[in-house]
Order: sequence, then structure tokens, then C-alpha cells
Amino acid sequence: MAYIVMDLEFNYPETRYRSERNGIRLNEEITEIGAVKLDDDLNEVDRYQCYVKPTAYARMNKKVEEVTEITTDMMWQGKPFEEAATEFLAWCNAGSPGSGSEPVFITWSGTDIVVFEDNMLYHGMDIDDLPECYDIQLMFDDQVTQDGRNAALSYAIWKFGIKMDSAHDALNDAANTAEVFRRLDLSEGLEGYEV
Repeated sequence: MAYIVMDLEFNYPETRYRSERNGIRLNEEITEIGAVKLDDDLNEVDRYQCYVKPTAYARMNKKVEEVTEITTDMMWQGKPFEEAATEFLAWCNAGSPGSGSEPVFITWSGTDIVVFEDNMLYHGMDIDDLPECYDIQLMFDDQVTQDGRNAALSYAIWKFGIKMDSAHDALNDAANTAEVFRRLDLSEGLEGYEV
């Protein structure tokens, strides 16, 4: 099985306006996709990173830019979403290490998969064949904090004593999430996971 540890950065307008297309009101538009591919033994086998050209929100929200350091110019140099998403999903399925079974997404929180699906639907893309997604923030709470709260990724990194790559960069956040994922009890986490 290939574990695709995915992280997204996204933009939203500075006003109440939300672009709507194909029945989807787009709250967040993806600006960057980052992912780390792990094999059955959780060894890293590949990385993926891509900036995404805007369709709905042409300018980077100033608050988002401060956090992510992704500028409007950087967005406009990215790939159109349909191209980026198609390329990313092909990368997820290419040369799947391990038993050859379908890859699964691993994310920190359930937000990224919802934003990815919304962006795909907004662009008229089919989401039926997306990999299953596991939110390891829930696993971290179940196995480590056990207090029913949504801990920040930075807290999990601190708790495990991991040297953190800089945050709010999709590829770095995916790599940081992969490090936390490696320290969790995978069999317990996946078996007890409630979708």
C-alpha cells in the first residue's frame, strides 16, 4: 500500500464574495499541493509539490500570504487546477510501492480532503475514485492526547520531539505529518478509524 501524506495551502477572498461553479460555492481555492509517498514500511519513496494557478480568486489574501509566503505572482506561475490535480493523482497511483493495492491519503485534519474535493467538483472533475482518506489528527488524539481536542500539527511535532521543517509550506507540512504518522500505532489507528 502507498500512503500519500498530503497537505494543501489555499487562498480565500478578502470579502464575503465566494465564487460558485458546478453547484459548488468555493470557500478555499488551492494554491499549493504537497505530498510525501510512503511504502508499506513507512519509508519515504517520493515527494510531490506544485503551485496552482487561481481561477476563482485572482489575488492572494494578504493574511494568507503572510502565513504561507505564497504571493500572487507565485500563484499565477502555477499550473491550472485541472492539470495539477490530474498530475498529482497520477503521481499518487504511479509505481505504488508495496503490495500494489490502491493508495490512501493521510492528512492532518479533515479539512484538506474536503477542500480538495470541493476544488475538483468546482472544476467539474469526478471525485468518485479518490483514495480513501485518514485524518491522523484523530489518531494522534486517540493514541496520545486523549482529550478530544484537535491538536495542532506543531504540537504533535513538539510532543514527539521531531525536528520540524518550516510550517505553512505544503510539502514541508506533508513531511512533518509523515514524521508524526510514523510514530503512531498504525494498525490500531487504521482499525479503530471512524470515517
